Amino acid sequence: MKCLRVIMILVPLSLSVLTASAQTVTTLTTNLPGGTGGVAVDDSGNIYVADFGATLGAAPGTQVFKVKPTGEFTVFATGLVGASGNAFDSKGILFQSNIAANRISKIDQSGQVTTFSSFGFAQPVGIAIDSQDNLFVCNCGNNTLRKVTPAGVSTQFATSTLFSCPNGITFDDSGNLYVANFNNGFVLRVDPAGVVSFFATIPGSNNGHIVFANGDLYVAARGANQVYKITLAGTVSLFAGTGTRTINDGPFLQASFSLPNDIAVDPTGRFLYTNDVVNPVNPSSLSPMVVRKITLETNPTSVRNDEIQPTTFALEQNYPNPFNPTTTINYEIGQAQNVVVTIYNELGEKVRVLIDEFQQAGSKTVTWDGKDNAGRQSSSGLYIYKIEAGKFVESRKMTLLK
Repeated sequence: MKCLRVIMILVPLSLSVLTASAQTVTTLTTNLPGGTGGVAVDDSGNIYVADFGATLGAAPGTQVFKVKPTGEFTVFATGLVGASGNAFDSKGILFQSNIAANRISKIDQSGQVTTFSSFGFAQPVGIAIDSQDNLFVCNCGNNTLRKVTPAGVSTQFATSTLFSCPNGITFDDSGNLYVANFNNGFVLRVDPAGVVSFFATIPGSNNGHIVFANGDLYVAARGANQVYKITLAGTVSLFAGTGTRTINDGPFLQASFSLPNDIAVDPTGRFLYTNDVVNPVNPSSLSPMVVRKITLETNPTSVRNDEIQPTTFALEQNYPNPFNPTTTINYEIGQAQNVVVTIYNELGEKVRVLIDEFQQAGSKTVTWDGKDNAGRQSSSGLYIYKIEAGKFVESRKMTLLK
């Protein structure tokens, strides 16, 4: 997801302090009795954490946990065999790798588990899903990537001597895949034709998973006990973590991680989540786990007229894009006034008025369910969303796919 980064000019109107979430790492959950595998986030912001197993050589984990954004967790699904990487498709179905059973499971929204594909897999781990709901799966066991169609047809997509237990995988906005190796620090780029090339190296020589968020890549560096950021130009920088294997919350470069594994972004692009090992002493123990929340930007939770106010206006790219059935639009209002957010089709015809009301300054969010003002479902195609707030007028494009 690409988000417009906005510099906020803060004007002190009084001595009141803005209530905000700073750029920090916090521990979201109490100890999960598992959850050592993949992490995925649904459209409502719930986090799904898979149980790989207690150690790399122990009996495989069988569960997937559902964690609310507030930290409470329940068992979402059972019946897995070494639940490793996972990802959601456009319909809200969770696809889960079973590293110890060499198959991909399909988990519906009620938690029912069925086998989706079992051909050609050798210790499958990370999963990335494109806009057409094709799965791209890392095969740690034979250093390949497989493509699985929505019908479950599995074919080899890429192979390379650069792969060394390909582990994490993610897409950028141009359809390129990025793969993080488990057995070394390499991050590799795989173009839409399946051509593999070296992209970057992460310290620690042991990568967990990787995610694309807000125009950059973020890697859970297990071996370095840190999180690293990579631009699409290949520039690597330390993003969070002191490098000491402990669990301490705090600002990015003061917080510490024990053994972060997967990393996922929430639908707004404002939070990253990673699962982390509680025990910092025993290097072979992966359980219990906690979910760590990484806040990417400052977000006001309450603003009064006598507090500090943003004076910048912005309209961000919708997420997800392309989308089906819903998408989220974030925008910034620099001062209180009437705001209109409208959807148009590619012919310029008005489809839906999402917002037409007086709003206070601050960060705002609105969703579109693909329906017009009469409640009819819109057809697939290109749409334009436009914001009007006083003199500020801006529009962006988005694509509805069915």
